Amino acid sequence: MERLKFILIVLVFILPFVFAKYLFENDATTTRGTTNHGVFLSDEINIVDLKDNDHWIVLQVIDKDCNVSCQDNMHMLRQINTALGKDMDRVERYLLVNNTYKNGVDIDNYPKLVVLDNAESLYNELTKMDERIFIADPFGKIILGYGNDFVAKGLLKDIKKLLKFSRR
Repeated sequence: MERLKFILIVLVFILPFVFAKYLFENDATTTRGTTNHGVFLSDEINIVDLKDNDHWIVLQVIDKDCNVSCQDNMHMLRQINTALGKDMDRVERYLLVNNTYKNGVDIDNYPKLVVLDNAESLYNELTKMDERIFIADPFGKIILGYGNDFVAKGLLKDIKKLLKFSRR
């Protein structure tokens, strides 16, 4: 009986290490899915030098032509900001347009929208990607990207999760 107790005590301490080694060698942790709806960016891209900013940023990049889907996305981002409720003041909406092209964007209907029109290098860098809507942290680093055909509920869930984990 004493020998059985000793073996059980040894197994209690050794089995977690054996199990962890098995998971590590079989790469079991990377096969799990993530809960985010956007795509994490691999490159570090900063919007601007935002040292005193305490807002999360939703950035929409406008290509050469702001067609109907572009206008719908602008409207949807405003609705998502409103749907945040009490946290809506913690998120700012930015619009990035090219210096040479500002036509087709009806900004008067979107109050509290910050227009970045003098960020040529940022515009060139972001238009090379497939995504057109981005989420950036309060330091200005872009972390998530969404295509033009994004799901609004997914973007809203991502923003809520980021706001929840970044409580002041």
